[in-house]
Amino acid sequence: MRITLWGGLLVAGLLSACHSSSPPDGAGPVPGARCDSPLPAAVREERLSVGVPSDFDATVNPMPTTLIPIVVLMPQRCPGEALPLVLYGHGFSENYSTVNSDKLDDGNMEPLLRRGYVVIRFDQRGHGDNRPSQGGGNARLLDPNAEIQDARAILDWAYDHAAEIGVQTEPGSGIDKDLRVGTLGASYGGAFQMLLAALDRRIDVIAPDRTFHDTLYSAAPGDAVKTFARLLMLFIQLDELVPGQGVTATPALRTVANLIGPLAPTANLVRTRADLVRLGASPVAQPRPASEQEVVDLLYRNSMDYFESRQAAGQPWGFGESSARLRPVPALFTQGQRDVLFNVTEAYWNARYFAATGADVRVITHEDGHMNPLAGQARGAWACGKVDVQQALLAWLDRYLKNIDSAAFRAIPRVCISLLDSSDPELAPAGVTLPAFPVGALAGAGAVPARAARLSASVNALNAGAGVFVPVTTIAGEGRVLAGIPRLGRITVTPGAGNLQTAIAIVGVAVRRDGQLHLVNGQVTAFVEGDHDSNRGVDHPGELLLPGVGQQLQDGDEVGLVFYGQHVQFAPVLAAQNVGGLTSILPGVPALLPAPITTALNPLLGLVNLPNVYEVTLTDVGLPILLPGVYPGSRLTQ
Repeated sequence: MRITLWGGLLVAGLLSACHSSSPPDGAGPVPGARCDSPLPAAVREERLSVGVPSDFDATVNPMPTTLIPIVVLMPQRCPGEALPLVLYGHGFSENYSTVNSDKLDDGNMEPLLRRGYVVIRFDQRGHGDNRPSQGGGNARLLDPNAEIQDARAILDWAYDHAAEIGVQTEPGSGIDKDLRVGTLGASYGGAFQMLLAALDRRIDVIAPDRTFHDTLYSAAPGDAVKTFARLLMLFIQLDELVPGQGVTATPALRTVANLIGPLAPTANLVRTRADLVRLGASPVAQPRPASEQEVVDLLYRNSMDYFESRQAAGQPWGFGESSARLRPVPALFTQGQRDVLFNVTEAYWNARYFAATGADVRVITHEDGHMNPLAGQARGAWACGKVDVQQALLAWLDRYLKNIDSAAFRAIPRVCISLLDSSDPELAPAGVTLPAFPVGALAGAGAVPARAARLSASVNALNAGAGVFVPVTTIAGEGRVLAGIPRLGRITVTPGAGNLQTAIAIVGVAVRRDGQLHLVNGQVTAFVEGDHDSNRGVDHPGELLLPGVGQQLQDGDEVGLVFYGQHVQFAPVLAAQNVGGLTSILPGVPALLPAPITTALNPLLGLVNLPNVYEVTLTDVGLPILLPGVYPGSRLTQ
């Protein structure tokens, strides 16, 4: 039973007031009007039977219904008081009782309870107690026909039991079983919010943190497999070693995990999407062959990119919706500036789609997120300069669920880009606030020209590791910042002399300062050989963007692109000596790995050490560089 965790949180005296008044400036507990006999804070656990099969894969003999474990967290409240509901989604490999830190999006619900919200948390399919062995389902990576229908059923249940759990309903809205409800969560728990908002008209506000626009792009941008995608597959592999310890996934996802995960003996053979397609369709693939279309359907149809492209084509989404058109839902997107799984450009794409509806949409980047332990990355401040993400989230929910127009809400910028200095992480963090995301080379007042009509590089066995730097501009003066989304017109990658495998160009934005090269925000994108004039895996034709960046600049800095032959963010095999680094993703993993399996983490037959040499040519390179305070609407915050 996991009720012990929540019982410890909801101690007597957590809230001694009702919640009819607004908090001062959107910060701290809600003082409210007191009542003589408030109802005590309470926890209620349920298992809901949802009329959606446990999986859609006939090979696993799915059950016709799925049991969804939920926990309802109720703060102290006055008898008869109805409070807004927040539906919280956990991250991949977590469960409804996971609390990683004191942050809201790390599972700490106390700030919401103190402000007078009822919170429902639930186990996603394949997580916690939501597994076929317990009457639950297999993880399908937020399939709108499965996981999102589960979330809708939870809202139905909340409406039917609103009086018991103290949830505010909206009977005059014209929406069936309507509630005053918002959503919260990060990563896996960020993505479900957008899908649910698209398919369920009851959602009043969302606040996704560090999540994706398209999982095909996230896992294999430019058709090269990303290291972090391999790390995530460890959770699926782990479930087969120690049932209940990882993520119980649908067979097609298990096949992918068994090909690219850290425990896969053939991981060194899967560097590209084409490699994965070829081996996944093999008759000997385990637990069964998986076609490219099957995997694409799982990874693409759970994304805002799919919803957006179908809407643009005038086609239905295909999930029982009455209208395949995104509603204007207020959305606060927060994203890790150094997140190497879901980069800032994904938040930009999501925000652009939601903003096109006319909704209030804002974006804050911060120094937290998915960090690669094998690259020595560590999570940082959940802030953009002086803009505190947690306070912004609380004020955001207060505004759209309680109609509280606080100073904290009015202080949330349209866009804030974090500017941690890549050359000196000890410097005080800063951010730049803007009316919109800068994209590509800028022009006008306060803009620093940073455009190259054409540039090229040659990566060989001698320079592949250190990287080949090609400058685009040199900074003259202090106070400039690199902030926004770099844009390319086209990139062409051809194999170099002696290359015996598919050539992969690994590209990042870099700053050369005092002779030292600094990769900005640790962000790189890989492009397989051939021509690219748009981002593979993303349905935005004619738009080729690199991950969003944020960096303070100094006089004399050279800013440009860097090209690598090998990089830890796109490593085909994880060396056994690095297994210890996985403990920051899943504590205790090395202890669970049998010795024979750890040997599979070493390169086989030296194939992984084959040189990745290539020639690369780019056209119309544009980097967003500006002077805060002069560039229209911009301001430095630190």
